[in-house]
Amino acid sequence: MSAVAENTAAMQQPDVKDLEQFLFHEARLLDEARWQDWNDLFVENGEYWVPASHKQPDPKNHVSLIYETDLLRAVRIKRFKHPNAFSLKPAPRSSHMLSNVMLDEYDAEKNECVVSSRFLMLQYRREEQDVFGGGYTHHLKIEDEGFKIIKKRVDLINCDAPLGNILVYF
Repeated sequence: MSAVAENTAAMQQPDVKDLEQFLFHEARLLDEARWQDWNDLFVENGEYWVPASHKQPDPKNHVSLIYETDLLRAVRIKRFKHPNAFSLKPAPRSSHMLSNVMLDEYDAEKNECVVSSRFLMLQYRREEQDVFGGGYTHHLKIEDEGFKIIKKRVDLINCDAPLGNILVYF
């Protein structure tokens, strides 16, 4: 590949700052409990996955802590909003902090990229605070109007340890 072709290909890659802004926006939507706006960030049939073990190869042949596509996310979001969801009263609050955002892969033909980052998430409810940490892997579709999530994988540091209630999305 010539230097000109390499420079042209590099120019087409998404800017890491734009990727960071997208991930920060996603975290804000979660912290503000704007569930439907967050769900709208996914492509049709987009996946949200929290493996139950380190280096788990896939969500379909192994037990996962959470594995949701459109239907299950819609059901969960409807429950978040339902006035009779007493297990969510008072509503939990969260704070997501992200760092180390890196573009790992870029496919110009598919207009897709893979982005990794690290996170800490605090969840608070009924005078109890839980701390979760780990890594995100976002598979993103690059569209004219911005990024869309094809798959979000959340690798918790302590995924194989006893966990309390996970009340909100990571």
